Amino acid sequence: MMRTTVIALVMAAAVAACTYAVAASASGSGGPAAFALVDPNSGSPRLIADHTSGFVSVGFGTFGSGDYCLTPSAGVNVAGTAATASEEAFYSNAFAFVTVRYPSGNVTRGCDVNQLEVKTFGTGGNLTDQAAFTVNVP
Repeated sequence: MMRTTVIALVMAAAVAACTYAVAASASGSGGPAAFALVDPNSGSPRLIADHTSGFVSVGFGTFGSGDYCLTPSAGVNVAGTAATASEEAFYSNAFAFVTVRYPSGNVTRGCDVNQLEVKTFGTGGNLTDQAAFTVNVP
C-alpha cells in the first residue's frame, strides 16, 4: 500500500510539472524574451539567425572592436532586465571574458540607450573582436 501511494505521489508531481511547463510555454513566460548568437565575423559582426530571436542587428559601439551594441526587436526590454552573456566556442578565434554592461550614474555608454551593450575582453585585458558570444534577455 505504501509503495502504491509513493508511486502515485511521484506521478502526480510529474504530471503537475509537465502541466506547468506547457502552460508557461504557451503563455510565453517559459523562456527568454530575446537571445542571440553573435559571430565576430573577422571584424564585421553578425547575428546567427538560427540561434537568434528578439534582436534585429549588431554592430560595434563607440569603444570599437570588442564593444558590441545589440538592437532588440520592438517590445523587448533590454534596459530593465538582467541579461547574461557568455563566450561561444565554434565561432571564436580567441579566449575571452564576456560581459554585459549597464550604465550607472554618469558613466558613458558605448551604445544607444535602447541597445544592449556586450564587451569581449581578450587574455591581455583589452577588447577583442575575435570572440563569439551568446546573450539571453529574460
